[in-house]
Amino acid sequence: MKLQQRFVFIGVIIYAFFAALRVPAPFTIIMTAVLCVGNVVGPLQQASRPIYEHRPFPWNWILFFPTVLANGLLTALATTAIVRWVFAGTPSYWAFFNEMAPLMILVSVVLVAGTYLNEQVQGKLREKNLQLAQEVEKGSTALKQKEQELDRALEIQRDLLPKSLPQLPGVDIDGAWQPARTVGGDYYDVIQLDTTRLGFCIGDVSGKGITAALLMANLQASFRAFATPDATPASVCTKLNDFLCGNTGSDKFISFFYGVLDVENLTLTYVNAGHCPVLLMKKTGRAEFLRSEGVVLGIIPEWTYSDALARLSSGDKLVLCTDGVLEAANQQAVEFGEQRLVQSAQGTDGSAQLIQKKIMNDVTLFCLSNFHDDATLLVVAIR
Repeated sequence: MKLQQRFVFIGVIIYAFFAALRVPAPFTIIMTAVLCVGNVVGPLQQASRPIYEHRPFPWNWILFFPTVLANGLLTALATTAIVRWVFAGTPSYWAFFNEMAPLMILVSVVLVAGTYLNEQVQGKLREKNLQLAQEVEKGSTALKQKEQELDRALEIQRDLLPKSLPQLPGVDIDGAWQPARTVGGDYYDVIQLDTTRLGFCIGDVSGKGITAALLMANLQASFRAFATPDATPASVCTKLNDFLCGNTGSDKFISFFYGVLDVENLTLTYVNAGHCPVLLMKKTGRAEFLRSEGVVLGIIPEWTYSDALARLSSGDKLVLCTDGVLEAANQQAVEFGEQRLVQSAQGTDGSAQLIQKKIMNDVTLFCLSNFHDDATLLVVAIR
């Protein structure tokens, strides 16, 4: 609100107040004159603001009061001149004016002082609002940069996952990856060891976000280096554990499953290093969970892992998942769990891709797409 508008606003309030008290009309005329003069000397009042504005305390207040008093007295003196000119030769009005002159001067000073105080408050508010707007703009810029960095990190992480999965005659493999945040710590991979063997793994890095994604990248590079054709799952997990124990913090670990499928002999040699048990759905409909005594990677140095063996048959299905699938919860905080995973896998026949999509769709509907952890799924179907 501009200075002149404030004078008019205050004048209307004062007029209504004195009209309610039935104050004689001459006083209303005097107050109108005060407001009119205030409009005239308004630019002068604005020009005097630099005298005290932007000065440190207490000089701003020491200079403020004399300036306000001078402007108020100037307004009163100018008003007196107007009243003398308007009411010249009218003794009754002169008598009333002489009685009300002290009050008029006081009101003039109060009006001017109130205007200046309000201007100071408004000025401080404008300054604070400007600073706040600048901080918000800086925060918005930083947030956009962070979002761009996360999008780039997600792109890099997707590149670390296999774009296409190797297939051997008689075996069908498909996978899915659903991060809970922009980037996550889940990992799966499939490698062809020779003409009759496939190696596949799935892992879950503790935590979420950028830290988990960086550790997942280390896991991917290390697994690719250690999973040679002549390396058993036990030796691969032992090497991975030694590497992670020496290169990660004590609060970080990875649950991991690595299996080697021999298509010719229909055997699965595997190690489960503290990961979710792998579901083996037999062609007959019977469900088994492949478990072993291996600890998670990155916690206990020099731990020795042992291979386990599972015999497969044509028509069997292997379902590997992370705890983001099993622990996906509905609105009643009930988890999806192993039993629903079995039911979802039992109710689907066909390719690994169809099975994977059916399970992920069931999980997504169950938790209403509200995943609290990264959800990864790998399906291996024996034809």
